Amino acid sequence: MPFAVDLQTGAFPVSLEITPPKRMLRGILLRRARLLGECVRTINVIQRPDRLPSLDASIELLRHGFEPVWHLVTRGREEEDIRADIERAAAAGVRHALCLLGDHAVEREPARPLRIRETIALMRQLAPEITVGATLNQYAPSSDAVLRNLLPKVEAGAAYVQTQPVVELEAFLRLAERVRREVPDLRIVPMVMPIVAPETAQRVGARLGFSASESILSRLAAGDGWRLFQDTVAQLRESGLADGVAVMTFEMDPAPEVGDRIREALVGAGALSC
Repeated sequence: MPFAVDLQTGAFPVSLEITPPKRMLRGILLRRARLLGECVRTINVIQRPDRLPSLDASIELLRHGFEPVWHLVTRGREEEDIRADIERAAAAGVRHALCLLGDHAVEREPARPLRIRETIALMRQLAPEITVGATLNQYAPSSDAVLRNLLPKVEAGAAYVQTQPVVELEAFLRLAERVRREVPDLRIVPMVMPIVAPETAQRVGARLGFSASESILSRLAAGDGWRLFQDTVAQLRESGLADGVAVMTFEMDPAPEVGDRIREALVGAGALSC
């Protein structure tokens, strides 16, 4: 079933987030998309300036039977280019998109850059068949500011939000509870990442603006990282505040064994049945 339908029906879908190769190298793209085998067909495709565009990669994945989530990044882009991409995505059969600003540097911004809520509204106008998501940062200093930023995106047509990687579960739960109260019909998809070393948790925390707790660092130092990942997914599923998960790997091109370990953890957490 489509990712969006699974979110709405409580099926708790799993999506794999990948980085595309630098150019159209089909073998590499498909290998990364197949990291979790046939268990996961929904693929979030990251957009980066030095990589194959997310839309190009998404269309290629669609041709090979995957269900891509196109990352529409707006920073530094003219409205006419965004319009053209939306129309191209719809014509190709892409049915899911995540709208986000992006954090890359640009030479110049358009005279009037589109805001995310305006981009979402444009998507709903030009391609109503595409389910649109937005992003949510559970580690932001002010949850009030996060909600003020989120609500216009929902009013514009966002059907779900995807969070930053869940390292500290409490940060996600606190914000997700507020989102549920404010927007009960909005689906919430936390990103999860297997972290198996204290240094990795510290690097992720430094980038996102939080400090990993001593209990997490202790478990990682004791070699309990994969069990911690499984426990995190299980707790998200049991919380009733997560409608699915997006799995991101710390490595850009992880080895097949990493995919096996992720799949085992997801099965152990009750998030996959294969």
